Amino acid sequence: MANPMLDPAATQAELARVQVTLELTNTLLSAVSSTDPVHALTARIATLCRGTAVIYDFEGSIVASTGEAPTQLIWNEVAATHQRELGIRIGRWHVRTRRVSLRDGVHVIAIASRGPETIEEIGDQLLDTSERLLGAVHGIQYGATQRDRRDNEQLIAALHDGVVPAREHRFWSRLTQFRFPAYAPVRALELAPLDGASATEAQLTHLIGRARSEDVPLLVMLRRADMDSPATIAALVPDSPAAETWIAAASRQFLLGASGPFAALSRVSECVREAETALGIARQWAAAAPAPEALGAVLIDRIDLATWLLSHVDQRQLEDRIARTLAPLASAQLHETLVAYFAAEQNISRTAEALFVHPNTIRYRLARIEEAIGQPITSAFAASNLILALYPALIGRWSELREPADPLG
Repeated sequence: MANPMLDPAATQAELARVQVTLELTNTLLSAVSSTDPVHALTARIATLCRGTAVIYDFEGSIVASTGEAPTQLIWNEVAATHQRELGIRIGRWHVRTRRVSLRDGVHVIAIASRGPETIEEIGDQLLDTSERLLGAVHGIQYGATQRDRRDNEQLIAALHDGVVPAREHRFWSRLTQFRFPAYAPVRALELAPLDGASATEAQLTHLIGRARSEDVPLLVMLRRADMDSPATIAALVPDSPAAETWIAAASRQFLLGASGPFAALSRVSECVREAETALGIARQWAAAAPAPEALGAVLIDRIDLATWLLSHVDQRQLEDRIARTLAPLASAQLHETLVAYFAAEQNISRTAEALFVHPNTIRYRLARIEEAIGQPITSAFAASNLILALYPALIGRWSELREPADPLG
């Protein structure tokens, strides 16, 4: 029997395969030095297969794509099976796919061509080489991301520790490296999970990813006020329309308090306390709201006077005053009716609708409340005192009966 290692035909075929692999590798390697290596790699794959190349993440979202193949139909075929590789035909397109395990989950590389010859000739080698290079690019990007995370956290921690005015220009120089406009106003933020648990690295990563996709500069870190308190997320963002959109989106997943805008970095510590106060307000409102995610962010510079006053007094004394003010309303039913009445803007019909009772029932209960407090409910002084005493519960009810942004003005 002839030794296959000495078979000229087999040797020639192997040399041809190696040559093709080297040519593919050299072509694709040039993408690694690109400013956007994943998209550059995808474009080169598409050129080599004379068709389309697509990279999907584990949820089917397109990470990068070049060409005209039906990307959604391709993903539907991939999602319908757990096979590592697929060879399928969709209309006039001949498609090959491969699942690739990366650090942040499984991705899928798909190549498609209208002619089967290219896919048959170099499909395996192209997918092999693309898999290795995508892994290398991802590893490089992951390392760079981790370095950015460390630098990011070190900078915001230093700002939280305090900045003397004489050194502000140095910190602004570092902030511009994270794409903050120099000397432009920023906001300090404090975020906490809706369920009251400690914030996690996964949540931090999600916020960073969302900010990156929306092109919002962000400094962020996990923060724990003391060993017994749950961890929160501290952040710094520009005072910009894009950042405000990001804040609104984040407030649907977190309780979020924000300081007023400021440009002097020596005020960071002061504004962090503002953000903590705003987060405390958000927590009070959430405790009384059936759907905390509908409350929106609490921006300290946009809260109403009543909220501001209630957040700047001694809480123990405030609780005592509230208890004394509401003491005449011994009935939980009257308490609930009064909250709904004020939340419905003192509209009896809307109050009745909210409580699923007849309007005459509301009128009867309001008469009992007036008898209990010794003043008409229409009195400005009586109404203002009761509104202040009921405020957190009132905001919670407000979030049900009005648009989420209304309580903030």
